[in-house]
Amino acid sequence: MEERINETTVPREHKRERLDVYLSRRFTYLSRSAWRREIERGSVFLNAARVESPNTRVRGGDILRFDGRGYAEPAVDERITVLYEDDHLVCVDKPGDLPVHPAGRYFNNTLVRIMEARHGGTYFPAHRLDRETSGVILLAKRRDVASKIQREFGNVTKSYVAIVYGRPTEREFEVDIPIGDDPVAEIKKKRIASPGAAERARTRFRTLFTFGDYSLVRAFPETGRLHQIRVHLLHAGHPIVGDKLYGRDEQLFVRFVKEGLSDELLALLEMPRSALHSRSLLFYHPVLKKDLMIKAPVPRDFREFISSKGVRPWPSR
Repeated sequence: MEERINETTVPREHKRERLDVYLSRRFTYLSRSAWRREIERGSVFLNAARVESPNTRVRGGDILRFDGRGYAEPAVDERITVLYEDDHLVCVDKPGDLPVHPAGRYFNNTLVRIMEARHGGTYFPAHRLDRETSGVILLAKRRDVASKIQREFGNVTKSYVAIVYGRPTEREFEVDIPIGDDPVAEIKKKRIASPGAAERARTRFRTLFTFGDYSLVRAFPETGRLHQIRVHLLHAGHPIVGDKLYGRDEQLFVRFVKEGLSDELLALLEMPRSALHSRSLLFYHPVLKKDLMIKAPVPRDFREFISSKGVRPWPSR
């Protein structure tokens, strides 16, 4: 069985708490009773010592290690297309249901681990894409190359396309509103665009075409905040189709966590994943000393959704 070892440090400010309670709140892909079973079967280590009791107390600074080789990961879309490759880096077209690196429920079923299994070597993501976001992502073959790209990532030109609800009143518009954690959201990781938020964020948008009560828009993020495009489109009144967290109703995310993607939930979401696609990436190659422009084609599920709404043929944009 393949290795699946996760290691994490309890935040310094965290107060003493039962181990099973902490794990179920921090890693929600298993329930408290499921974490209790994992502890009792010896899968959890606290500061390098195997833990035998779920009642063991953890505190800030403790190191937890989980041996999850008996845990079945969710299936993912492994249809990865290489768009560009040289001796130093590779750019791929990531499918829309694939995490980039090990986290939470996913370890081996991730872009990095699949690439390593298929091609050998080690890969270091130079930037991030959400699990449900498809499109161009850049992986370095050495850590120092990734670090060089990351240091200059503020100068990288990125564009995305998204299918959104509604018809923007202007062909070109922008959202220049800071982003921060949403203090009133039921979901802890949800973020919000608010004038008083801590992280400056600016995104320009261009409406490519509208069809019925939907639009295909292009997004040009000028900053790189977590969930920036999704948050800014929700703030603009045009949430992304299929977005469970930043869609028209955050309760759909709550239902998805509890029930999975049922037929009823899919009918409400309209797409099984968030309709956001990393379309292009223009960056400076730190080793070859030249600019590279990498593009990923608009994905099939976008085309199928738009065609299902009566748009034929596919608009040439």
